[in-house]
Amino acid sequence: MDEMTCKQAAARNEVDPMLRVVQVLGKSSEDEMVACFLSGELSSRRFGRNLRSHLAAAGQAEQLLTHPDLSDAGANFARRALLAAVRGYGENRDLFENFPARVTWTRALLSADEAAGVRYLDYSYWVELSGGSRRPTDAAARIRAGLRAWACPANGVTRVM
Repeated sequence: MDEMTCKQAAARNEVDPMLRVVQVLGKSSEDEMVACFLSGELSSRRFGRNLRSHLAAAGQAEQLLTHPDLSDAGANFARRALLAAVRGYGENRDLFENFPARVTWTRALLSADEAAGVRYLDYSYWVELSGGSRRPTDAAARIRAGLRAWACPANGVTRVM
């Protein structure tokens, strides 16, 4: 859907066609997104060590990420600060460079077929890793074949279930 069509749909209170494809479970929040993102990073062989280092430097236990209490404003603040430190969230840098300030977070469920149709963002690392398709399934096959984009190990980056 192009930008003008999206704006027209929003003006008519219509749902974006991409949201019709997935089963929308409900609204989410920035705090929930940050907690989920960091939980995924914690289990990553590529990013987990750095995250644990920042947790320790901040005097925080892994439980902040493994058992997040979204009703605890202090813990939510600590998680946002941690995501800023390790990935640039809220600071317009690194992974979150040019990330929009206002985002509506939604929890949704994708079928296996829908998940197989997703694409990585148009970022050079993911384009190279996937052989230009930006499809995680293609990246997974290339990782299994031993590809190391930019000489970075891809272990823990792409999982295909």
